[in-house]
Amino acid sequence: MKLRIFALTFLLSLAWTEAIFAETLPIQKTSDLTPSDSILLAQNPSLTLGEAADLIGEWLNAKSRIFAPPFDRQTLEQFTTGALCQDTLKAVDFLIENDGYYEYGVQKVETVERFAASGNKATIEVRVTEDTTFYQNGKIKDSNFNTLRIRYKLEYWDGIWKIADFQVID
Repeated sequence: MKLRIFALTFLLSLAWTEAIFAETLPIQKTSDLTPSDSILLAQNPSLTLGEAADLIGEWLNAKSRIFAPPFDRQTLEQFTTGALCQDTLKAVDFLIENDGYYEYGVQKVETVERFAASGNKATIEVRVTEDTTFYQNGKIKDSNFNTLRIRYKLEYWDGIWKIADFQVID
């Protein structure tokens, strides 16, 4: 179970291999947009590489509030969606029920290796360095300091970009 919880600190390793390709659209002045164009833009939000990298960095920083007291479920729901959100909520319940929590040291997006966005979906592949210590019943059970390449699947829901899935590449 310890290994399972450790994997959750890296966003639950779920396989996702669908390729997403970016589409370049011509620049339009907002004064040239019709009402139907405005609706399309609202339904197909753009996401830049920088915004995607910032989202991952913010997620890393939020993990100390999610996987340790106060076990902030609202923050979890702010950053994740779908099955990933539900599975991670179960992991938080497991930690609470088993008197476990994580402490985080260094948490950093080292590099962005790949990025693509189309419509309400995006994929970003990053190298993440993370220092984690797992405690159970007040005692250290596991400690890791790793740099891993992780591919995050992002989706636009309710006006914000969220993490829908991830895969640890190496």
